[in-house]
Amino acid sequence: MRFDLSTPWGRAIAWLYAMLVEHNFTNVFRLNFHRLSHEAYRSSQPTMWQLERIVRKYGIRTIINLKGANPDSAYWLFERETCARLGVKLIDVSIASRSIPTLERLKRAKEVFETAEYPIWMHCKAGADRAGIYATLYQHFRLGIPLEQTDQLRLWPYGHIRHSKAGKFDHLLELYAAYHKDHPEVGFLDWAERVADLERIDREYKPAGLASFINDYVLRRE
Repeated sequence: MRFDLSTPWGRAIAWLYAMLVEHNFTNVFRLNFHRLSHEAYRSSQPTMWQLERIVRKYGIRTIINLKGANPDSAYWLFERETCARLGVKLIDVSIASRSIPTLERLKRAKEVFETAEYPIWMHCKAGADRAGIYATLYQHFRLGIPLEQTDQLRLWPYGHIRHSKAGKFDHLLELYAAYHKDHPEVGFLDWAERVADLERIDREYKPAGLASFINDYVLRRE
C-alpha cells in the first residue's frame, strides 16, 4: 500500500494506518525506552511526537531503525520525514528477531556502531528482541563488554522471551561462550565466520511451543 503525505487527507490515512495497522498506538502506553549508556538508548517504535521530544531531550544525532526501510510502511514514511526535519540521521537496518543474523549482518552492526554519530537511539517494533540483539552488539562492539556479560536480552524490563523463536540469538551467544571459554583468543566475528555454522544453528534451534505462541500470537511480535 502506498501513502501520500503531501495532502492532509493522505496524511490522515497514513497516520491511522501507522497507529492501528502497524500498532504504533501501543507505544503511547509503553515505549519501552531504556538508556544503555551516556550515548545510546533503545526502545520500541516511537510515535512521532515521542520521537521529537526524546531527540530534543537527549540530543539524539542518529536513529537506527531495526525494521528496515519500507516505502510501503506509513510509519517509516513519517519517521523518515521527522528525522529529516529534525536533522537526525536515520539508519535503516533490516534484522530479524526469529533467525540467527548472517555474518554480513553481524559485520554491518559493527560498522554501524563504528561510524554512527552519537548519541544514538535504536528501535524495532516492540523494543524487546531486535533492539535487544543490537543493544547486545553495541555493548560488545562499542563498549568492549564480553558477550557473556551483556544484559540486554532479558524478560524484565525489556520483554524478551528467550525460550520462544526469538531466543535464537541467545542460543548463539551460549554456543560462543562455551567455545570462547576454551579459545579466549577467538573473537566473536572470527568464530561466526570460521567456526560456527550459522545456518545450521538457526535450523536446529528448538523453541518452546508455549513461549513462541505467546510471542507470536498473543504479543504479535514481528
